[in-house]
Amino acid sequence: MLALTDAALARLCIAATRIDPRRRRQWLKDIAARLDPPRIAETPNCERSPAARRQARVRARRKNGVHIYRLPLHDIWVEGLITQMIIYGRLTEAEALNHQRVEIELARLLEEQGETWAREFRTHF
Repeated sequence: MLALTDAALARLCIAATRIDPRRRRQWLKDIAARLDPPRIAETPNCERSPAARRQARVRARRKNGVHIYRLPLHDIWVEGLITQMIIYGRLTEAEALNHQRVEIELARLLEEQGETWAREFRTHF
């Protein structure tokens, strides 16, 4: 994993602005590959199973303090939230038809609400 100090990251960002935007993505990939080359598996052709990849993603999320919550929600209440998000410009009507996009916005809505309450709670107690 590539770890940079704030100053090093700032220098990298400034340098990236000098690269043609159409080539910037590849330039950044090349820099990352040179600074932090991918690890080679100990045994040749050692590919992780799909279950191992899923578990690695779960561990990475947990390490970053992120958990997946499955919530049973009534359609009528979710439709109300979707309408609210469309009215406030968080979703377009086309995006509201995309289930994955709606899930992302619902998660953001809950996180913002939780962040607000956590901040309020910390200031009062």
